[in-house]
Amino acid sequence: MRQAQADDLLDIKAIIDSGREYLKQQGLNQWQMGYPNQDTIATDLDLRQGYVLVVDHQVAGYAAVIVGEDPVYGVIEAGQWLNDDKSYVALHRFAMSNQFRGQKLAQRFMTAILSHFYEQNQRDFRIDTHPENLAMQAVITGNGFQKQGNVHIHEGEDRNVRWAYQLVL
Repeated sequence: MRQAQADDLLDIKAIIDSGREYLKQQGLNQWQMGYPNQDTIATDLDLRQGYVLVVDHQVAGYAAVIVGEDPVYGVIEAGQWLNDDKSYVALHRFAMSNQFRGQKLAQRFMTAILSHFYEQNQRDFRIDTHPENLAMQAVITGNGFQKQGNVHIHEGEDRNVRWAYQLVL
């Protein structure tokens, strides 16, 4: 795993696009309204919040990792966060290349992200996903996250419910 660079943009966009198609095939509306897009990814890279998993010199996965308070997690319903800490790590736009799907690399990528930020004294991690995105839920819970409630995200013109998870190490 390494921090994403500007020359990774097209590879990351291809991963996001294949993830969008995968979600569509699963019958999910997640990522079907133009988010995330190339501008979103470019902003991640400009803010140095993009991380990639590299396998055999090929970008195999992508995630945006935001340290500090994230507006998406400001309001939680049907539950609560384990603490009121505003200095946490939020993970978004987690996706794997379809060329590497089924190899359990998503679990390893998530573990690498958690380990990297743990080494930087970060102990509180938050993530969300679609209630029917079972593959992502398996990656999330397989890394020790617990469901805390629901958050709402704006995707296109819709305001969608997402299950919110937290891990405090």
